[in-house]
Amino acid sequence: MHVFLGIIMILFALFLGAIGYLIAMRGKYALINNFVMERHAGKVDSAFAQRVGWIELFAAVYFLLFGILALCINSTGFAWIVLIIGIVLLAAAALLNTLLGKRRA
Repeated sequence: MHVFLGIIMILFALFLGAIGYLIAMRGKYALINNFVMERHAGKVDSAFAQRVGWIELFAAVYFLLFGILALCINSTGFAWIVLIIGIVLLAAAALLNTLLGKRRA
């Protein structure tokens, strides 16, 4: 089971890394849900989108490192704990960015 969880984390890291790279480095802000409409409404700006991209890139590094570590360590409990902590941290960072990044209308 730890092998399965490690592979899931590595695949998740590859996905987040690709999306984060496209947003943070290439400026593909349309990948963010409703970003174009909210930018035209004046609710968010490009700094908000940059933070989204960097959050995803950092999450990709986290999941890649701990996914490889989960493959090396023969512990299903470790793999589950790391996966759950990573998802909670990613959700908290996205929520914090949303709360701090939105402008008052």
